Amino acid sequence: MGFIELHEVTKSFGNNTVIKNLSLSVEEGSFLSFLGGSGCGKTTTLRMIAGFEIPTAGQILIEGKDVSRVPPAKRNLGMVFQNYALFPNMTVRKNIAFGLKIAKITKQEIHKRVDEMLALIHMESYGDRYPHQLSGGQQQRVALARAIAVRPKALLLDEPLSALDAKIRVQLRDDIRNIQQELGITTIYVTHDQEEAMSISDRIAVMRNGRIEQTGTPFEIYNNPATSYVASFIGTLNLLEGPVVDAARGTVELNGTMVRTVSDLRGLEGKKVKLTVRPEALSVARDADAGSYPDVNTIAGTVEMVKFLGSTVRFVMKFGETFMFMDRFNNSQLVLPKKGDPIRVSFAIDACRLLPEGDAIAMPGSGDVEEMVH
Repeated sequence: MGFIELHEVTKSFGNNTVIKNLSLSVEEGSFLSFLGGSGCGKTTTLRMIAGFEIPTAGQILIEGKDVSRVPPAKRNLGMVFQNYALFPNMTVRKNIAFGLKIAKITKQEIHKRVDEMLALIHMESYGDRYPHQLSGGQQQRVALARAIAVRPKALLLDEPLSALDAKIRVQLRDDIRNIQQELGITTIYVTHDQEEAMSISDRIAVMRNGRIEQTGTPFEIYNNPATSYVASFIGTLNLLEGPVVDAARGTVELNGTMVRTVSDLRGLEGKKVKLTVRPEALSVARDADAGSYPDVNTIAGTVEMVKFLGSTVRFVMKFGETFMFMDRFNNSQLVLPKKGDPIRVSFAIDACRLLPEGDAIAMPGSGDVEEMVH
């Protein structure tokens, strides 16, 4: 049994059902992220766990107790919002102490806990400052300290970093993860940022249209997507389409080139399928004879675009009418090809997988390349 459990939870607003029979188990001390695009239901789900929304149907359990209709104040959960929600007329110390005073903790214990929280967020010298004297990142640290000062059963965070600039987000997300691990507190985090979720979570629940498409570790979600939506939503994906010519050997014809996959193609003989390959799985082919490496696919095309992305360089190649992306680590010796140059790339057959069944994903065309490269 999980520390927090949702059993077939449904939430409707009038005739609009935004969460549909959602079930989930969160282990004690773990860090789970709800990841998805706008309107997928991730914040609504978090608000139901917090008690700010009541499920239309289903149960929410904390430590085995049904809290579906228990008020937020009686659930003993810490909540951190996107907009900090600090009291502008209170110092940092008083903001952190606010929940402790409500809980009628002794003054001595309050002083002790506030000192502990200031040390935890590395803001020992900021206790007497007011929110307007702090940066956005510092304000969010104070909001985090206030939430965990009351020693909640679990910590809930609703897109807490979305209002911060990129560099501060990276620093603060690492701080949140370090604090979570130091305290061992069960944490549920809402974000639309894939990199954010992948970098700090023990498990990720990818949501779409009020449902969970897949729950797993970041490694599982990225490398073994369960649905076509997860495959396309997480990271950049190359999609290759063609008919199965030898199901037993996993061979698919792509624009006259035979490509093999490790996926099971039994029953798909002669049918068109879509294969997926991640950009980082591709490399420039160095041997003219692809048969020298039986476990490697090799295809040829032309360079369409080269995009500098800082630590990586993205090559866009055109293979027939299909565009493919290849990512390489940037270095000062890297020779960049020009548009129209011929290029041959290779990738292992175990990096080439059948796209899971689900809603169709459009193949990128020439008008989509610029957008997809960003």
